[in-house]
Amino acid sequence: MKHLAAVTCLLWVAGAVASPAFAQQPEIIIEMHGEDTAPAAPSLWDYNAPQLTRKLRGKTREYVLYTMPMVSDKDRIVRSSSAEYALVEYDDGGNFRKFLFKAESPQTFITAAANAADVLAVNKKYGINMGLSQRAFENFYQDKASLENTEALPPQAALYKLLYIDVNTPTPTERWFLFENKELSRTFETATEKDAYLASLQPAQTVPAAPARTQAAAPTRTVRKALISGGTEWDKATLPRVVNPKPLLIAPVQKKNTSQN
Repeated sequence: MKHLAAVTCLLWVAGAVASPAFAQQPEIIIEMHGEDTAPAAPSLWDYNAPQLTRKLRGKTREYVLYTMPMVSDKDRIVRSSSAEYALVEYDDGGNFRKFLFKAESPQTFITAAANAADVLAVNKKYGINMGLSQRAFENFYQDKASLENTEALPPQAALYKLLYIDVNTPTPTERWFLFENKELSRTFETATEKDAYLASLQPAQTVPAAPARTQAAAPTRTVRKALISGGTEWDKATLPRVVNPKPLLIAPVQKKNTSQN
């Protein structure tokens, strides 16, 4: 919108009031037209993820850090099972913008995230956790995600079930998102994976030890004594005698052959 500045200049000469000649002079009006006011440059928060991706394609992490009109809130490395990435984040308390770069030099731009759905899509595609607050998740999916109550979870933990879709997952698929201390900590692709994790949190059940098997006591052998030969007077008086010891205990005596000359 153009601004019109009108300046009315009345030329007064000393003694004009006293002189009728000057009193008859007309007013001189000067009009000044100003230029259009330049529109304010759009801020970072005015761009969504696709727009940011188009603007930053081919740019480097250093370029983003130096051209942004604010200091990044986080600048760190995130890892998947097979790779690592550089992540730069901006946050104003209600909005966030996350930029993912290759970790190796020159750290070129990969993609951006501007809301909870963007974060989950990037997490799924690259196998990472960019970080997402529970508040941002609940605000974005308040009518779509359902909270699952389970006693296995520790305090300050919340597990949400969501029929998940994104550009690479057009068919709604059940996924679970675990938040601990108000931040996204784990994502489960299947119910089996989720149940296995919850089972691992259960205290190990102690299996009662089997009662020790008591060995049957060996029967006590009764030792009996018998007198074969000799012995003391007490033995002879009290102990029984072996009637036929020869087959068992007494070795046969070999007779010597006597040769006659």
